[in-house]
Amino acid sequence: MKKNSYFVKSIIGLSLIGTVLLANDIEINDDKKELDIKSSIQIKGDISELEEKISAKIDASDVIKIIKKEQNGKVINIDLENEDGNLVYKAEVLNDKVLTDFIVDAGNGQILNKQIDKSDDEHDRDEEDHDDENEKDKK
Repeated sequence: MKKNSYFVKSIIGLSLIGTVLLANDIEINDDKKELDIKSSIQIKGDISELEEKISAKIDASDVIKIIKKEQNGKVINIDLENEDGNLVYKAEVLNDKVLTDFIVDAGNGQILNKQIDKSDDEHDRDEEDHDDENEKDKK
């Protein structure tokens, strides 16, 4: 009976260690997703939206032109934002049902980041499509 007890305790202990290691890995990977953006315009965190607009060297129409050179699609949203003291435009572009997020420097128009935005619903649909393909393969 004691052998089984030690075995069960060992399994539980290893499971706990594995869970802690996995949680630590997830936390580390989440930190990597944070972007380190540096724009040409540095601003204070407490300025008004009007002051942000005055500080920007380009406007939303310029951002649309810059993005159109990079990617075809419909610009569905543009916002001027203070990203940790960096003045940037964040834009969303829809192209063939794919949403791409852009971060554009509000000073010089440089694209600082471009990333395909895959929502949870799209991820779930992709998994369902993959499961459907596996079912077809089995038949």
